[in-house]
Parts: sequence; C-alpha cells; structure tokens
Amino acid sequence: MPKLGIVADDLTGATTVGALLARVGVDTAVLFDPSFIETVEEHEALIVSSNSRSLPAKKARKRVRKATEKLRQRGAELFAKRIDTTCRGGIGPEVEGMLEALGEDHIAIVVPAMPQSRRIVVGGYSLIDSVLLARTAVASDVRTPVTESHLPTLLGGQFTGAVGHVAMDAVLAGPDQLRAALAAERVAGVRAILVDATSLDDIDAIADALVGLGWPVVCVDPGPFTERMAIRSGVVETTPVVERGTRTEPAASDRGTVLVVAGSAMSVTHTQLNKLREVPGTAVIDVRIEHLVADGPVFRGEVDRIIAEVGRLAGLGGTRVLLLGLESSLTGRLVDFDELERTVALAPGVAAALVPARLGELARLVADELGASLTGMYLTGGDVMVASCRAMEADGIKLVDYVIPQADQGVLVGGPHAGVPVVCKGGMTGTELTAVQCVNRIFDEKVKEHEPAHA
Repeated sequence: MPKLGIVADDLTGATTVGALLARVGVDTAVLFDPSFIETVEEHEALIVSSNSRSLPAKKARKRVRKATEKLRQRGAELFAKRIDTTCRGGIGPEVEGMLEALGEDHIAIVVPAMPQSRRIVVGGYSLIDSVLLARTAVASDVRTPVTESHLPTLLGGQFTGAVGHVAMDAVLAGPDQLRAALAAERVAGVRAILVDATSLDDIDAIADALVGLGWPVVCVDPGPFTERMAIRSGVVETTPVVERGTRTEPAASDRGTVLVVAGSAMSVTHTQLNKLREVPGTAVIDVRIEHLVADGPVFRGEVDRIIAEVGRLAGLGGTRVLLLGLESSLTGRLVDFDELERTVALAPGVAAALVPARLGELARLVADELGASLTGMYLTGGDVMVASCRAMEADGIKLVDYVIPQADQGVLVGGPHAGVPVVCKGGMTGTELTAVQCVNRIFDEKVKEHEPAHA
C-alpha cells in the first residue's frame, strides 16, 4: 500500500514532486486520473493529477476531496497537496477539499518554496528568481494568472477560514521558537499556516519542527517540503540511486529518434527550442493552430500533412530529434484564442481545450509512425503533457529522476508504448540549454537499458 498520498492540480506538478522523491530512492508513480488509484500496482508514494487548476472552486474542491478519499482507502498515511511554484490555481478550495476528506485533526502547512528552482517566500512575499511573483510572466498566464505577490493576501482570499503566517524570523530562531510560533497559530484557530522559507535548510527545519509537534499534517507545497516531511516522519525510507549526468552535445551512442512535443507559449520554451533546433539532426514540423481547431476535413488534412512529413524524414534518415511544435512554441508569437474562436465560430474556451487535445492526438500518431525507432519523448507544456500521455493510452508515469528540478524523467506506465522513456517539463523552467539536456538524457537512458549487467 502507498505510505504517501499526494494530489497535484496538474501533471507537471505531479511529476515534479515525484521526481524529487524518486531521486532519493522512493518508489514513486504518477497517475493521470484518480480512478487508477484503486488498480495501480504497489508503490511507496502515489501521486495523482486531479487536473483541477483551472476549475471553478466547488468543482476543484470536490475533485481533490474524492482523490484524497481514494488515497486514504488505499492506505496512505501522510498526505500532501502539491501546488504550483507560482501559486496558480485555487489553492484554498483544493486544500480545504483535502482537509474535508481527512478530518478535523489535520492542519495544512503551506510552504510554497522550491529553492532549487529559485522560488522562495520571505515576509510572506513570493519571489521567482529574485523577482516578485506578480512581476513575472505568470501575471499574464492565459488560464490562471496571479497578480498578487503577498501570499497571506492571495491565500486569504481563497480559504473560507483565516490563514496563519509564520515569518522568516521564527524559522531562523531555532526549533523551540519555530514550534512555539506554529503552535500559537494553531491555538488561534487556523487550519492553514503559511511558512516562509528561502533555502532547503529552512524547509528541513520546518519539517523537523512539525515532526516534533506530532501533528497530523497536510503538506501544501511544490515538493521539497513534502519530501522532507515524508523522510523526517519516517513514512518513507531513502535508498541509494544511480547518479545521472547532463550533457549538451550529441554522442556517438545516440540511436533512434526522440520525439519532442511542444505546446507551451512561454518565452522560455521558445528560447530552449531554438537552441535544440541548432543541434545537427533536429527536424521541425510546425503544427498550424488554426487547422487544429478547424472542422473534420481540415484537421484530417493537417494530420495527413504531418504524417507524410514524418515518412519523408524517415526516408532521408538521420533524424535524431523530431520536434512537433505549435506556432507559439516555435516562434514565440502568442495566439489570440478569443480572435481565433471568433474566426472559426467556436464557443469561448473551446479552442484553448481543443488545441492541446489534438496536439496530443498528433503526438500519438507520430509515435506510432516512428515505431521501433522511437527512443523516447520530451513533452513541454502542462496541457500538452496530459493530452499526449492520454493519447498514448498510458495510466501514468513511473518517475526515476529529474534532469533539472521541474524537468522530470520517467517511463510510461500502461498502454502500447509502456516503458518508453519520457521527460516532462513545464513552460517556465530552465535555461536555454534545458531542452538539449533533456533530449540527451533520454538518449542516455535508452543506452543504459541495453548495457550489459556487471557482476
């Protein structure tokens, strides 16, 4: 039975916390749907994506509550609500849904810091790479923008009850003072306490203080706090893992084709893909967004065009990386979905959902076309990741490591492409070389599969 049960509001978040756990030797699986909780094989940690970030509050709360109930029935002892590093989505309703499933004795400890990705919280303010949250690109996110950097204010508007706050001075003052500050907030009657953190040492100190208090806790964070609580509380045990490196140059051992599916509109993704396109052996197939949202014959024509191009490239040989990307990912030009929907007579919101779904369909068709030459997949953009994995008929991903924090490595579980290596990354993560490093990691993992065992 799983000892650790985690509900994430999207797939990228699920794989991020899963990779942190896998990296310290915890057997971890990410599931795409709560319905798989009842039938999945045994893992020490189960993480389920509720795909609820952009849902209305009541619907998101209900979905998280039901997923938590399933995890509890399966035997989970420690629970976590994985949230986005940029605090997108309805954190309050989702946390309250989890608390509702677990009972009055549980208290939510919110630590929205991921220092290894330069996400910290100090004075209640969220800073992303030293920039206030509301001054980053997340303020103009298409689906779930965040325009408030002060998290007590942001969260206070989402929870039905008061949200406590333990500031940095208490975290730095030592275990006794930190426990006292936490206890004071609980005595005040709050069921959610935000805690500042600027380093992994801070996060470890928070976990240690809570273990000392002995409270039944719901970990609310991007992943590091959950990992430390799971280890500090003894719910999971760490084991040595294989160290994997990163590289930025092609290698003679690289075989087959890595399929890259890009749907993120973030400028970071565009920069990373440009670097990848410079690598010899990279072929690009642009996907025309207006054809993805068009009626049947037009969409089928786009499918035929793309599959024909895959066949042409296969005939030429030498395709090391096949990049299947939306215009917004390849050029950096954002698409006005409102205008697009008016042009093709779609109801508001339909295009934003249809584009990733159909890009996922295309990814599956291209993967099938590549056949045995498919070395692995690199998926970037949260909605596209979900759509692609669903189209591959996978139940989930077994995590093995990360390339960099928030660029997460695993293998597909279930479906006709089970066992295929995959790296998943959100749109705002990494440097200009991250896509190159992720693709190279997939090649290295494929080589590892065929290395002879040593006595």
